[in-house]
Amino acid sequence: MSNVDLKKITNSFLDVRLVSLASWRQAAEINPRDRNGPYLVTQEGYDPEDVKMIGEEFVLGRSGQWLSLGHFFKMPVQDRREEFIFGTAAEVMQTMQDLPSKAVVVRSCKSPPEEPTLGEQDEMAAAFQAAKGQASESNK
Repeated sequence: MSNVDLKKITNSFLDVRLVSLASWRQAAEINPRDRNGPYLVTQEGYDPEDVKMIGEEFVLGRSGQWLSLGHFFKMPVQDRREEFIFGTAAEVMQTMQDLPSKAVVVRSCKSPPEEPTLGEQDEMAAAFQAAKGQASESNK
């Protein structure tokens, strides 16, 4: 992540990215689900309260709070599904509409999270990485 374009996390729909997890093997278990769902809502930037302005990628939860992607992938899959997986784009839009103006970041530990190693990644992580790779290819 380039620090040149780095900005603080916001609750603006203009700053987020919708990542389809349709290739995830357990995607069909998410109901309701639209054609390209389920989804993660992500954003790159830094925690607005981080004086060091360390860039990370964050995911949005149903609670309206952001969590670093590193911490997200360390959570049990069931907890991730319940809080961070959205079945439909309409559900994402409603959550985004209900957000307060100031972004809130969950700080589950004081040290920056480590990226999961390939051996630790689960199927959801693999689907996420595949979707990110497809999006990067289409932006070229």
